[in-house]
Amino acid sequence: MFLKIGELSEKTSCSVLTIRFYEKEGLIPQPERTEGNYRMYSEAYIDRLKFIVNCRSLNMNLNEIKRLLSYKDLPTQNCSEVNELIDAHIVDVQESIKNQQKLIEQLLDIRKTCDGSCTVDRCGVLKNLA
Repeated sequence: MFLKIGELSEKTSCSVLTIRFYEKEGLIPQPERTEGNYRMYSEAYIDRLKFIVNCRSLNMNLNEIKRLLSYKDLPTQNCSEVNELIDAHIVDVQESIKNQQKLIEQLLDIRKTCDGSCTVDRCGVLKNLA
């Protein structure tokens, strides 16, 4: 059974544009085409796209996902490199959380510079952002 791109989009919660982008980036293989040049996707695309969507929900970048897909495509190899990739991603997420916390602290400090009782031309927030 083959699916058109719209049907694949519905089954995977991926927009048509995103599916085309993943195809262009090599995350999913080029699908077969009809004589009218319509893309026709097999059922295997559903699982692959769901895998990609799950990885994106974990904030993985395209290179990380490509690597994971390459491991997935060779199921008999040792999975230690998969663990290494996930460990590195965890470190990246932890660093991002630290950076976001610093950003929150900066914003809170800036917010303290204005109590909302003055005019805009005396607003401490706007002065700190200038």
